[in-house]
Amino acid sequence: MDSGISPDLYINNLLFTRIQKSAVHGYGLFAGQDLHPSTNLGELDGQIMAWDVYHQLLETCENLTADYKHYFFMEWNCINPDTLLVRPFRTRYSLINHSRNPNLEIAYNPLRVIVIRFIPAGSELLLDYRKEPLPAHYYQNNQNSFL
Repeated sequence: MDSGISPDLYINNLLFTRIQKSAVHGYGLFAGQDLHPSTNLGELDGQIMAWDVYHQLLETCENLTADYKHYFFMEWNCINPDTLLVRPFRTRYSLINHSRNPNLEIAYNPLRVIVIRFIPAGSELLLDYRKEPLPAHYYQNNQNSFL
């Protein structure tokens, strides 16, 4: 990866995918075979946590390198504006780049990644990050201006 982190260190939680360089941003997740609408690529598990607890934990990790924080500190999904589902290590899910023209969506109960239109093998898998129930403060962060 760009920071020297090997793609092998990402937990392989999504079926039919591979990691490669992305034209969208850095590395991305790509279809390893043709994918048809309604295909469930995998469920996202983790622990339920409030945003404020997540931020408190992040602050306790001040001595960690930026790469470690980025790649290994709690990948998450928003369940509602106040609550996250967190995973302690990065998974292939974290490599799905944002697009306003996505070919995947997040479905709930259970949380899973679903194909919403035909994706030919070799195509990049994309999500519209704005579809998660993100809190207002997330949009006010300058790092998220790409949304």
